[in-house]
Amino acid sequence: MEQHTLHYEILNVFHPGETGQYWDVDVHATLEELQQFADTGYLIREELFQGEALQKLRDALDRLEERESEGRAAAIASKQGWGFIPRHLMDKDEAFLELLKFQPILSIVRAMMGPLVRLRGLSARITYPGDDRQHQTPWHQHMRVVPNPVPPWFSRPHCVDCFIYLDDLNEDTGGVVVVPGSHDWLDKATPSTYEPLDGEVEIRVKAGGAVLIHGNLWHRALPTLRAKRRMLIFGYTPTWLRRSPHGGKPPEDGLTQTFLKDADMEERMLLGIGGYT
Repeated sequence: MEQHTLHYEILNVFHPGETGQYWDVDVHATLEELQQFADTGYLIREELFQGEALQKLRDALDRLEERESEGRAAAIASKQGWGFIPRHLMDKDEAFLELLKFQPILSIVRAMMGPLVRLRGLSARITYPGDDRQHQTPWHQHMRVVPNPVPPWFSRPHCVDCFIYLDDLNEDTGGVVVVPGSHDWLDKATPSTYEPLDGEVEIRVKAGGAVLIHGNLWHRALPTLRAKRRMLIFGYTPTWLRRSPHGGKPPEDGLTQTFLKDADMEERMLLGIGGYT
C-alpha cells in the first residue's frame, strides 16, 4: 500500500519544546484517497485483518458475547434493528486493547483531524438473522449537534468512525449503505426511514475489511437475513471532545486502568487523558 508522511508541529506557545509538539505520521493512504474521504465522507480499506489476526478478533468477540449473554438475549428478542452492542471492549479483552495504536486506521484519522485525537470508544455490534424490518437500521448519523442556522463561529464536530467487519458483507449478512457527501449537509437532519435515498451507495466488503466514515455521514444497515454479522466500531474525535455518553462508565477493574499506569504520552492521550489545554 502506498504511504506518505505528514510532519506536524503543535503551535503551543505556553509549552515550547514539550513532548508531543512534533509529530511525524506515516499515513496508510494516498493523498488522492484522503481527498476522496474528505469529499465523500467515507473510505474503504480491504483486508486489514486476515488469517490468524482476523480469527483472534472473532474469538475475542465470541467470548465476550458468551459472557454477556443477557444482553445478547435481549437483542435477539428486541423489535429494534440495532442488535447486540457490547461496549468498552478494550477494558474486556487484550485482543482489543492491542488495537489502540493500529496504524492503518489511526494514521488516516490523524491525517484527517490532526495528531491530537482520542479514541471515543471501541464497541461492537452483532446482528442476528431475522425478518427485514427487525434486523436493519434506519438512516442515522453519529454527531447530531449541529444548529440550524449555523452561527459564524460554530465549532463543527468532527469524528471518524471505523467499522471493521468480522464477517463478509453480503445479502445474507446485510451491507452498509451511505449517501456520499451528506456529512457536509449542515442544514439537514437524517430522515427516520429505512427507505432508499437518491444517490445512496451500498458497500460490501470481505471479512477483515473496514469502512471509515465521517461521524455525520448519513448511513444505514441493510437487514441481516440468514447469517450473523459481527463488526467492531472505533470512534475517534479531537482530544478536547468529551467522552461518548453511550454505554455508561467503563468497568472499574477494566484492562485500561492497569495499562494506563505505565502508558506513554500518546497512549494516555488516545485513552482520553491529555492532549488539550
